[in-house]
Amino acid sequence: MKTTKNFIVIDTEGQPILRELAIVNYQGELIYEAFAENHPQSPKIPHRTKPLKQILKEFVEIAQSQLIVCHYAQHDIEVLRNTFKAVGIASPQLDFQCSFELAQRYLPQLNSHSLEALSKHLRLKLDGQFFIRDAAHRAKYDALFTYQLYKHIVNEYLKKELKAQPNPFGSSRVDTPFQEHPDFRGIFAEECDRLKAILADIKLDPNHQTKGAVVIGEPGSGKTHLMMRLAKDLLTKNRLLFIRQPNNPDTVLFHTYSRILESLIQIVPNSIHTQLEYLLANSFAEIIKSTDPYFTARTQKDEKILQLIQGGNLKLFSDLSQAETKTKREFWQHIEKRALEWWNNNFSAAGYAPKFLQGIVKFCGYTDFNRRHIITQWLAMNNLPQEELDRVGLPSWEDELSREEASLEALKVLGCLSLLDEPLLIVFDQLEGLGLKQNESLLHRFGAAIKEIFTHVPNSLIILNLFPDRWQQFKAAFDGSIIDRVSQSQMFLNRPSNQELKQLLNLKIKFLDVTIDDLFEPDEITAILNHLSIRTVLNVAADYYRYKVDGIPLPKHQLIPISTSDETDVERRLQQLESELEKIKQAMSQIGEFLSRNHQQELQVFNSELLGVFPWLDSPVKRQLKNYVKEQLICLEAAFSKPKIITDSDDLGKLMTILEGLMLVISPLSIDVLRLGKRVIPEHLVIQTKTHSFVVGFLHLGGSPFFHRLKNWNELLGLKPNFKFILCRDQADYPISGQKSQLELERFQQSRNGKLMLLNQDERILFELFYQMIVDIQNYDLDIKLEDAMEFILSEYKEYWLFQNLKQYLS
Repeated sequence: MKTTKNFIVIDTEGQPILRELAIVNYQGELIYEAFAENHPQSPKIPHRTKPLKQILKEFVEIAQSQLIVCHYAQHDIEVLRNTFKAVGIASPQLDFQCSFELAQRYLPQLNSHSLEALSKHLRLKLDGQFFIRDAAHRAKYDALFTYQLYKHIVNEYLKKELKAQPNPFGSSRVDTPFQEHPDFRGIFAEECDRLKAILADIKLDPNHQTKGAVVIGEPGSGKTHLMMRLAKDLLTKNRLLFIRQPNNPDTVLFHTYSRILESLIQIVPNSIHTQLEYLLANSFAEIIKSTDPYFTARTQKDEKILQLIQGGNLKLFSDLSQAETKTKREFWQHIEKRALEWWNNNFSAAGYAPKFLQGIVKFCGYTDFNRRHIITQWLAMNNLPQEELDRVGLPSWEDELSREEASLEALKVLGCLSLLDEPLLIVFDQLEGLGLKQNESLLHRFGAAIKEIFTHVPNSLIILNLFPDRWQQFKAAFDGSIIDRVSQSQMFLNRPSNQELKQLLNLKIKFLDVTIDDLFEPDEITAILNHLSIRTVLNVAADYYRYKVDGIPLPKHQLIPISTSDETDVERRLQQLESELEKIKQAMSQIGEFLSRNHQQELQVFNSELLGVFPWLDSPVKRQLKNYVKEQLICLEAAFSKPKIITDSDDLGKLMTILEGLMLVISPLSIDVLRLGKRVIPEHLVIQTKTHSFVVGFLHLGGSPFFHRLKNWNELLGLKPNFKFILCRDQADYPISGQKSQLELERFQQSRNGKLMLLNQDERILFELFYQMIVDIQNYDLDIKLEDAMEFILSEYKEYWLFQNLKQYLS
């Protein structure tokens, strides 16, 4: 079936020569009507009664390059062919489609497919009246009914075809700049160019001083989407580092560095190399080129490397990876030596910085995934088993390491390397939760961390994505020096025009080979566009799509006001309502049967199945949450296999956020921590109910830090015999291999009140889901009350280990 916006509906009257012609355009408007002069049955209407030759010429002007829809098209084709021949004009090549044949294909159950039978079956009306036989066989009348019939068939065809496709508007938000979403570049083009211009200014500045920019926009205005566009345009040139909201006031700099490290190990689009490889290749090329042969004698390896990079800096990886293992190792040891010489000569050999630079070079020197994983975890300052460190030639971190202090030095290393490359883009996003009352200390620590980054990390553009009211709050909370640096440039993302939004919607459905004019009626398009933000427009479009394709009713606040004059729409809604009431009647009958048998378990199963068949029977809030969870799980599962940095402090912050949400719906519930003098213990929280307490801790570390923390944890275990201790560790973490560590772990697991919780993929994904749901509500990415969301996850995921423990003590 051909579907196109460029179509007209025609009807001809006459046999064998044309007597009357009517043309209706794709919007249902009569745009042409003519009657043949000198025909005895033609009405004599001024300006519409014309010679046949003129009628045919005007018809061809309108019809060329259009799809022509007719009912019983063969009849109309024959009349036109005879008429062209009679007036001496060559019959043009025209493209016809027959609504009679389409009706036979898509409505095969009907006994008759005449225009009258179809119009009455589908309850089509013209001027408020059903099809009248006496008015038929007038070209205008038949053409207008044929238009309605054709639109109905096209809609049914589209529904059938689109049911197998994902909702094109279902994904309305960009979570990170490294995702792929349709991007209509007519929106925020100036703002994008301005950010690129700031980067150019930083590069040209002799001091390469770090600058700040605040991108200000209401929820769903496209702030993260703009960052995605920058990533698409600049990742082969600049390094874009994306940091989501910190959640632990004690580790803001470490959180920032960890998220930056995750960004650096992202593969650059249309490449096989990571951002970190681009940074090192470009930086080291400059180091080796700038080596002064009068002070540092160039070796054969230097000359070989200079020869390699003449074909491009990334040749450092592609060509060296093809060398024999021994030769490759020798070259990368030489690169490591030269990089450390450069650092020591230009900066300082003291502190943690040289170790981070050494780790970066080692990461780039290996292609083996397992070794890269070891180095990534080491760069994240995780202590690993010694045998793993020996595989990559890295030392263990000291137990008393200050991760905040070391993280700032690591960030400085990246900034200094970028001096030999291009300015860094450091993007802070999803910051709205920092403005909540319970996060007051976190907000001030964040401001202090930003100030440190401005002071110690050169050659960077720091971008904060914020709501307007949150930006005002930040300005009141931070001191003037921070605000002045951060807000050197301020960009306000205003709502795009309706025309731009319509172009964006068409871009989203381009892969379906339809337009929104094909999918929606004009009043529906108006209702979709009548919203304040890009995301809301997309979400409403998704609701209308579900309504059109799946028959799921619109949320009440999105219903189109029904005009009393629009009886066609009323009839359509009544027809749908009749169908839905019949389904409800059948469903209630089956429910009655279950109730009469008093089988509660089967009834619960039935209710679940019923909602699967009729999702519109569910509450709008629950349906919205289910859609959110479905989409978010797909994203989390897709991201699970990608390299990630899991830290004790980050997991602790996520747990705190989840528990603060649960406090809204569970009472009594409070949170505390344990101490054992000045000795280190796993990051943890004590969860207290009215009568019981249990402790949830995280210990992803390995090596001696694991041993010392677990040993102290076991001592606490004995001091708190009435507490249940749960120690969480990911299945992906390195197995505990040290003999002393294994003994302490065995002691913990054999204790009466200790339990090791190895988080598998499903448990990790659900943990991330619950946290992300709360953050999305705080950032207005999910328009749901937090209390409703927490009640939903407690109900839907009652078997989750955390909720099971809460249930045990609250019941």
